[in-house]
Amino acid sequence: MVLEQFNFETHPPAPDGETSLLSSSVSCCAATAEASFAYACGAGGGARRWSISTFSMLKCSIILILATALNECDIWIDTPERYVYRFRMYKKIAIQLLKPGMFIVDSGINWLDEPYLYSDNIEATDLLIKKIIADGFQEVFIDLDRCKPGAVIDGLAGEADAFRKATADVAPDGGSGSYVPPKVAILEEMPAAKKIYVEALELSKLFMDGIRRGENADLRKAKPLVDEMIKSLDRNPDALMALCKLRARDDYTYAHSVNVSVLGLMFAKHMGFSREQQMQAGMAGIFHDLGKALIPLNVLNAPRSLSEEEFALLRKHPRLGYEQIKKTPGFSQEILMGVYDHHERFNGGGYPRGVAGDVISLTGRVLGIADVYDALSSTRSYKEAVLPHRVLGIMYQMRSEDFFPGYMEHFIRMLGIYPVGSVVELQDGKIGVVSGSNKATPTKPKVLITRDSEGKLLPPYEVDTSIGQCAPVQRCLTALESPINPSKVLGVY
Repeated sequence: MVLEQFNFETHPPAPDGETSLLSSSVSCCAATAEASFAYACGAGGGARRWSISTFSMLKCSIILILATALNECDIWIDTPERYVYRFRMYKKIAIQLLKPGMFIVDSGINWLDEPYLYSDNIEATDLLIKKIIADGFQEVFIDLDRCKPGAVIDGLAGEADAFRKATADVAPDGGSGSYVPPKVAILEEMPAAKKIYVEALELSKLFMDGIRRGENADLRKAKPLVDEMIKSLDRNPDALMALCKLRARDDYTYAHSVNVSVLGLMFAKHMGFSREQQMQAGMAGIFHDLGKALIPLNVLNAPRSLSEEEFALLRKHPRLGYEQIKKTPGFSQEILMGVYDHHERFNGGGYPRGVAGDVISLTGRVLGIADVYDALSSTRSYKEAVLPHRVLGIMYQMRSEDFFPGYMEHFIRMLGIYPVGSVVELQDGKIGVVSGSNKATPTKPKVLITRDSEGKLLPPYEVDTSIGQCAPVQRCLTALESPINPSKVLGVY
């Protein structure tokens, strides 16, 4: 799902006569935001639209999520700025549901992680569908906006009710239901966070390379470092999060382990887990891919499709990591199972055990989401990083099958629509770097402005887009579009 913005002059909302079929009010957990909806159907069964007259710019991300859950492709928002926000939606479907005229999209998911997911940007034809099936693929992502008329997808019955039930058990922000601002500014925390991150990278490399050489690494060295991560996240979670996003120069193998650890810690804290459970998530994150050190490099780095035997070998890495860590005394069963379960899926379609539902460990559920998010949003040798808000949209479509109920919705709230480190353009044309997330209003982050509306450099200054007359975020810029280096702005390097 991709957020796009248009002006009313060129993209007028649905006529008033088309907005009278249904109205409702939706609220989400401890969030105070409510929005009044009017459901509209385009003439002739065209695109459905939500016209929202009273709106606080997604004070709670429930609007975004419900629109996706109900298969709504267009959301028309009547705001004082007179802009229209349109959410382009991607949906994951089984290959048996693929029909000619549907538009397949490249999700950016690593084929090593999802070998049966077909990715391309192309319209499906009878011939292509037959070839995809013959090649053994089982799933695709499609763009509902670009599917031809007649390539109809049934709605997801009861998903709105299911979502409300799924998210009713745990309040965001550590179970308190209220947003707690950082204790220190991101630029103040960055030097300490950078030191922790670099040390974690070195430790990850030490563990992986040592095991690959057949040495017995002392894995207990990770515990004091994870404890320092927790302290940094307590002071300002955005500093370590920015490092996870922007340390592109580092070897992915080692950086991925550190990033999954940080994301796992953040998510465990957001979900209200105890300090001990947070520690378990962080430790399991550091070690989650340790088993890959025992997989031959010609398989891990193969620039080709893997054979069935090679796939089977690769999928052993969670079990191999579990067995390796088990040799070291002092690790809890929850840490061990977090490593073992990070590729398991809620519907039983994961590996290595193929277990489902409650059988998957608590830490495994957390790391499963953190692992997929970092893999998709990272630059790899064979692909560019996918923009964070697109990653969240892709993952949201995976939630009912791959992730534990309610977890993906909370993960979106934790990160916000524009995660820290994103380069954004405001509606007034100014450009800056997201420097702070805002869980109360996910689309209104804090931004360090570095360019004026004419593109001229400015001394960096921070604005809070949720306050006063500050212009809201218009769009997120890709690396090619960005005129600034976010790593330099936030002091990452």
